[in-house]
Amino acid sequence: MKRIWLVCATGIATSAMLRVKVQEYLEDHGVEATIRQLRVAELNPEFIDADVIVATTSIPPEIAEKAPVVDGIGLITGIGQEEALQKVLEIITTKK
Repeated sequence: MKRIWLVCATGIATSAMLRVKVQEYLEDHGVEATIRQLRVAELNPEFIDADVIVATTSIPPEIAEKAPVVDGIGLITGIGQEEALQKVLEIITTKK
């Protein structure tokens, strides 16, 4: 199963909002994924097993080298939301 990590500064409120939107979008497209909420401080480049990271905060380059990162700000503001969700879907459906 594909793994999506939702990352924000605290791993609570903002990532919870992301979770609802990403989960609903994937369900609407018939895609199953494991979704995990994290705070950026919890990221360790040695233990990245996400297929995609959706983030509302800056992700260190050593993390971005391990998994594609999608800017999640649009999921909060609504501006660019569809494009971000499409990008997540594209990444997890084309990744082997």
